[in-house]
Amino acid sequence: MFKKMVVGVDFSEHSDRAVKAALQLARSVGGSVVMVGVIPSRTEIVPSGTSEDQVTGSIEHRLRDRAAELAKSSGVAVDYGVEVSEDPAEALTRFVATWGGDVLVVGTSARTGLNRVLVGSIAERVLRSSTVPVLVIGPSAAI
Repeated sequence: MFKKMVVGVDFSEHSDRAVKAALQLARSVGGSVVMVGVIPSRTEIVPSGTSEDQVTGSIEHRLRDRAAELAKSSGVAVDYGVEVSEDPAEALTRFVATWGGDVLVVGTSARTGLNRVLVGSIAERVLRSSTVPVLVIGPSAAI
């Protein structure tokens, strides 16, 4: 049923756990993994003297290297993509709608209380808007 796993990646511990879960699922069904990084389009994220194109290129470079490393070590086909958006949840669901995918895998820190209200939950917004099943990997999930 699930052959193409799309994983939201921000190079955090939580997204690393999501990638690991997606690789395990892909390996078990003979599927593939696509890691997707979302880059904010705001210029204030760009260090002084650095163009947005350089930031995007740097993240693409990290994704490309990580995809190659994971494909080699896991034996699973791993690819990558980049979306530019202020809204990571919208960008991930747009990526799946454009490029396909059978399941969207996201990691979460499982924030609660005021932190969740102020920061919001990308995983929750993905759950609400995704047209494909969503696998949410929490911080305590055994992987």
